[in-house]
This record gives sequence, C-alpha cells and structure tokens, in this order.
Amino acid sequence: LGDQLSSLRRQLSKRVLLLEFGNNFLRLSEASMTPNGLQMNHISGLQLPPEALERGVPAEPVKMAGLLGEICKEKKIRAHRVAVVLPPEVGFQRLVDLPAELSTGEARQYIQDSKNGVQIPFPLDQTDFDLAPVLSPVIAQQHEAMRPYMLSAIPQQLVDRVIEMLKLADCELQLLELGSLSQLRVLASDLTILSQNQVDLILELLPDSSNLSMVTSSGLL
Repeated sequence: LGDQLSSLRRQLSKRVLLLEFGNNFLRLSEASMTPNGLQMNHISGLQLPPEALERGVPAEPVKMAGLLGEICKEKKIRAHRVAVVLPPEVGFQRLVDLPAELSTGEARQYIQDSKNGVQIPFPLDQTDFDLAPVLSPVIAQQHEAMRPYMLSAIPQQLVDRVIEMLKLADCELQLLELGSLSQLRVLASDLTILSQNQVDLILELLPDSSNLSMVTSSGLL
C-alpha cells in the first residue's frame, strides 16, 4: 500500500526531475515552481564508469533506471516528469535554408521530402529532430526568398534508450534537448534584447574540449 501511495504522489506531483548526461557523469536536481520562483532541490552529481554511457547516453537502460530509482528513493525525490539534457556532440546541428513562405510545420514536411533536395548527410526519419526558424543578421542571409532554420537532430536509437530508461524507472519524459540549446535558457533575458544585426558569442570551457556558439535574438546561429 505504501508503494502504491508513493507512486500516486509521484503521478500527481508538479515537480520535475532534471537529468544532465555528460561523457562520464550524471547531474541531477529536482525543480519546482514556488510563489518566489523556481526552486532547485537535491542538486548532485555522479561520476560514472566509461562503459556506463555511450555517446553521452546510457549504454544499458535497465541498469541506469535502477540507479535512478535508488537515487530518487534515497533523496525522497517524488517527481514523475523528467527533463533530460544530452551532450552537444550527441546531436547534429546545422543551419538549412528553406523557402521563406513556409510555416514551421510545413518546413518540417518540406525538409523530410527527399525530392526537395535539402542536403543532409543522413536520413531524417532515423532521427528525432527539431526545426526552429532563425532571425539571422542580414549579412548572413544568402537568398531573399529563403529563410534559415536551425536543424537539431539526435539519432532515434539513442533517444529510444533514454525513453526506455525512464519507462523502467516509472518516469515520464517531458523534455529532451542538447546542452547547447539548454544553456541559452539561462541567457534568454539578455539574448531577446539583441537587435537583428547583433550576435553574442558563448564560450564553454570543458576538460576535453571547448564549445563556441554564435547566438542571435531568436536562438542558436
């Protein structure tokens, strides 16, 4: 009965479990909204053995689900919904030019049709992808009749592993995104006031590599 009540509380909870996977680590926290704003609890990190992750994604979903269950039980985390951040190198990110008259929904259909000749080095139907319009500086626009979109794609087999892990841990995936996009949320208030011809450079210094991103008011460029 205690387990059933605990499961019911998790199902009804408005809290969100935040997971960030790196090349050899897992960071987690529990987030909730309060009258004073966002509250973060149980912030912690774990170093993982090299074989635990493959390209920043759990190599064995069953074992990772068991680890998550143990952590949540130990820290009394009752969140059911989960937001996951994966390393930028897991995905493919590139600007693509598509006809300016298309809506975002139409652009998704357009880019998936091989007859339209959009050059992408892999089949999109084998990925979980997102397409976001970018208000690029005028100097960066190649054709007036075209509009740039940021394409972000993650191999479907890697996404499936994350989904399987969360199902085994009795959790629900609410959001999945790359770290390069997740960082922009912290800077949103500064980025939105940039003019169309302004860009910000974001430099992330990491032990194994460094990432440099160019960002406009509408997102990653």
